[in-house]
Amino acid sequence: MMKSSGPFAGIPPEMADKTNALVRQEPDFSDLDISFSYQATDQEPFGLVQFLRPYKFRMLGALLLVAITELLLLVGPYLVKVAIDDGIIPKDFTVLLWVGAVYLGSLAIAVLVSGIRIRYVGQLGQTLMYQLRLRVFAHMQKLSLDFYTEEKAGRLLSRMTSDIEALSNLLQTGLINLLAQLLALIFIVSLLFSFNVQLTIILLILSAPVMLGLTVWFRLVSDKGYEAVRNRIADVLSDLQESLSGMRLIIFYNRMRHNVIHHRNIVGDYREANNFTVRVSSLYKALAEFVDVGTTIAILVVGYILLRDTNPTLDPNGDFTVGALVAFTALSSRFFKPIGQLVNLYNDFQSGYAAVRKLRDLLATKPSVVEKVDAIDIVEMQGDIKIRNVTFAYDDHQKVLSNVSLHIPAGSSISFVGPTGAGKSTLAKLISRFYDPNSGEILIDDINVRDVSLKSLHGQLGVVPQEPFLFHGTIAENIRFSRPGATDEEVMEACRALGMSDMIDRLPDGIYTHCHERGASFSSGERQLLALARAFLGQPRVLILDEATSNIDQNSEVRIEAALDKLLEGRTAIIIAHRLATAMRADLIAVINNQGIAELGSHDELVMQGGYYADMFDVWVRQQ
Repeated sequence: MMKSSGPFAGIPPEMADKTNALVRQEPDFSDLDISFSYQATDQEPFGLVQFLRPYKFRMLGALLLVAITELLLLVGPYLVKVAIDDGIIPKDFTVLLWVGAVYLGSLAIAVLVSGIRIRYVGQLGQTLMYQLRLRVFAHMQKLSLDFYTEEKAGRLLSRMTSDIEALSNLLQTGLINLLAQLLALIFIVSLLFSFNVQLTIILLILSAPVMLGLTVWFRLVSDKGYEAVRNRIADVLSDLQESLSGMRLIIFYNRMRHNVIHHRNIVGDYREANNFTVRVSSLYKALAEFVDVGTTIAILVVGYILLRDTNPTLDPNGDFTVGALVAFTALSSRFFKPIGQLVNLYNDFQSGYAAVRKLRDLLATKPSVVEKVDAIDIVEMQGDIKIRNVTFAYDDHQKVLSNVSLHIPAGSSISFVGPTGAGKSTLAKLISRFYDPNSGEILIDDINVRDVSLKSLHGQLGVVPQEPFLFHGTIAENIRFSRPGATDEEVMEACRALGMSDMIDRLPDGIYTHCHERGASFSSGERQLLALARAFLGQPRVLILDEATSNIDQNSEVRIEAALDKLLEGRTAIIIAHRLATAMRADLIAVINNQGIAELGSHDELVMQGGYYADMFDVWVRQQ
């Protein structure tokens, strides 16, 4: 029954109407057609160019809007020259009025085009992020169980959150700003040359080599720093996820202070990595500002000389004016702003490209279990299982099974017993094809599981793990997970078959009661019962119970014995159990030990042999 002290997982009645109104506003994706395949595909490596290639025309549209905006913003300096030379000096105020009108008009058009550009680029960026998130998530769904066993959940979360956010900033702001600043730089240099070639050359000679050297130094030094920042944030998220998942043990063993110290050290490493990049960036900006001021002073000195001395060598056209010098000085200052902005954008680019590298590595990861192109669908599985000379190791130093052979006839049940870590669950995972054996083969209905489509294989297998997982949602949704098309009556029938009617009746909303995350509002025994109901509803041909009754109290165990008999009837059943009361229910018992099957037979036969199983049974009898 439900724990009276457990939190209520339902929706308060006073909030039900508002909640239902929000649900009605949610978009309906029930008709969304999404193809999914377990087959290996040879996609080109993920990269920024490859990712943006399908959107090249839309990117060109954004580039056009950027170019128009930057051109309109550069009308001002040219109008300054016209206003001084043709309006102020000759005292022609009509020119000043026209200059002011044109300037205001250009600003108005620039604001309009800029608004269109921001909206256009924002929508394009969201489309790109939508596609990327779907691609990464779909790829993670294809990866095999061994990947999730070895990889930390926090690192995977950082790929889907901080890494994609960094790439989003690069695409929505960084890349467009890069194009904007490059175009601005090109337009400014062109306009400077139109004012005075000699001054422009002096400007480029004084500033370009120094700025180029500073930029190369900044890139070399900060590249390593930004890579460290990405790694440290992944460590922070990983430690946070692990701490939240193990909060019950942390509180029980009074490890809160230790965890705070440990997390402080990890966050401290992240802070130091960021501080390093800040120090490098601030030094670069200070040096760039110094070059800007020094170059401006030099231009004013040379410009004064040009205006004072009409030297044909320095000014062969003789058309350099006071207005041109003022406009040139203003533009020379603006010449450094795109360079400074490009450097500021380098942070986004470093973060973005670090994210690209990490996403490339993730998307390049191949699943260890791959479906063949011509995979066979088993329409009506009988459940005859043959294991032939199977050897399996999780890595080079962890061999679990060696040359194992076993035949499980269709419709029969077998129990795997033995010491912890002997390979009982591993053998069941190989039958389910969560892993592929290093050598040997596993056949179901005389078909190698490597030749069977994973959808048809898993669609007729039922697995009840030792630690059942409940998703966020209602009880009905969790039970219906094995058969999405099942009706509410079929869900209730599964509950009644397993003797869960009284538990469901006590819940505030019956099968519509919401579960907290991971089923925290239920006891471990109740979660196990719900997992059994989920397997029962799926009507599998082969059922694997991995310590499925280990968390059920004695009263509950007695109550579901009859339900288990009905659940196992007519099905091939693989029972992994430490409880001999559960193991003895099987037709056949296999003792897994020393990387193989040490003993095999019925309960009575193994007791008569006087081996490992007989010793287990003797200890169990004395305990009873």
